Amino acid sequence: MAQGSIFPKQQLEVAQAAAEKGYGTAGKTLVTLNAKNLSLDEKDPGRGKAWKYTVFNADLKEYILKLEVGARFLCDIEERERPDSEYGPDRNINQVYVDGKPVSQKAGGGGGGWKGRSLEDALVLEGVKRRSIEGQTMAAQVGAIVLAVVQGASMEGVGIDVETFKRLEGKYWQVVEKGLDNYLAQPKTQVPAPKPDQRAQDKSQAGSKTEKVSKDAPPVTDPIKHVGDLLTRSLKLKPPVSKDELCVAVSVKDPSEIADLEAAWKTAQELSATKAKQPDLPF
Repeated sequence: MAQGSIFPKQQLEVAQAAAEKGYGTAGKTLVTLNAKNLSLDEKDPGRGKAWKYTVFNADLKEYILKLEVGARFLCDIEERERPDSEYGPDRNINQVYVDGKPVSQKAGGGGGGWKGRSLEDALVLEGVKRRSIEGQTMAAQVGAIVLAVVQGASMEGVGIDVETFKRLEGKYWQVVEKGLDNYLAQPKTQVPAPKPDQRAQDKSQAGSKTEKVSKDAPPVTDPIKHVGDLLTRSLKLKPPVSKDELCVAVSVKDPSEIADLEAAWKTAQELSATKAKQPDLPF
């Protein structure tokens, strides 16, 4: 199931005490409570209204069940629209904060929130990654223009005037200089020697294990060729990661917007691992 919209660190006020209910056929339980979202804008039509919220995380269920009517708490909320229903969106509480610290140390409900990281922090980190990729792309484009002019191309040919070229050229060399400074500042590390081969001597067992891995997922060393290759590999993960889940995880609306395919593939693998550890979460 695709991830919905994430609203980090919202203040809720309990309007009706929480209750635990069973769902599914495996004896699983969830907790629901009615609460008002005090973080909504004063002009928001939902301000002052009590909505039903659902909790699946075991640590959060234990905390929520102890709250009394009128109690206020800070939490991360995920909303999923139900276009085929007359009712409003599903609202899930994926994390709760007490004194600024998360109650649950398990992975949050999406958005790249791994252990010990709030959804708000994860969203900020994702923005930093995107700006870094965009910055590298822009620098490469300016570098190509500078190289073209050095090789004899006219200003008209590259579509800019002299003043603009000088300004961009200055910024480009600032980026290059900063990159070199960062490289020179890195500590010199020695590449460790490869460890001895610890595989079993039974070739038949080694062969069967290799065959199984190759069916589960493509080799990590094989580079991602294109977006279609990325989506195919994501769907072959166990558990699989859908196109919509991957788009939410890397903060894009469409797979064609993914700039760094290798980084997106790593994100898909991490998301699949999280889903495997937490089968109760409604991905």
